[in-house]
Amino acid sequence: MSINLSEPIKIVFNEIEIDDYLPSIKFKIDINIKQFTHLLTYSGEIWIDCKVWDRFSKGLNEGKDTTLNDMDDIFIIEIIKNNEFIEFTWSIKRKDPEGNVMTAGYSSKITDDVYSVIRNEFINYPKWW
Repeated sequence: MSINLSEPIKIVFNEIEIDDYLPSIKFKIDINIKQFTHLLTYSGEIWIDCKVWDRFSKGLNEGKDTTLNDMDDIFIIEIIKNNEFIEFTWSIKRKDPEGNVMTAGYSSKITDDVYSVIRNEFINYPKWW
């Protein structure tokens, strides 16, 4: 199972494992961001709690502010809706045991059409829980 988004940035969620004990899904994430003359590529693996997935999908479906984060709070997608615009934000922050830190992020205003695509990808993801 996978989710493929092409706007505002290219994000692919590929399901690689599930955990029935603590209902959660492990995804391989691939992100490609092209902005001006710059390119940012990220690839990693994250676990998302199914309750968090449900909360995010419900927020998208109801047109409310909503957040998707992994179980370690290093990977975050936020959708912020207000009367004037819709904002999509992605960030990652990872710290190793020696204190080295990697951070990356992206923020963009999106259209209603892009929002609809994001919403449909997440709410139509086949749930097993």
